[in-house]
Amino acid sequence: MGPDDHRPRRAHHDRLLAAAGSEYEFAPAAEPVLRPLVDGQALTLADLAAAASLEVDDVAALVGELVDGQAAAVSNVS
Repeated sequence: MGPDDHRPRRAHHDRLLAAAGSEYEFAPAAEPVLRPLVDGQALTLADLAAAASLEVDDVAALVGELVDGQAAAVSNVS
């Protein structure tokens, strides 16, 4: 048995994001939200939600998880 044998197996269709020393698993539907963030784009939650055909509340929860883990930052853009 290797060191990873006790790790839960993730589904082959999940998206894995490794950032700030942590790994985050997301459903494939999150990729349109994650891709611009990984690419360093600064977008509003509404823009991210529209790109992913998701509700703003769902995108806010996803981004909030990344912010809590210090894998993303939020700015106030006027």
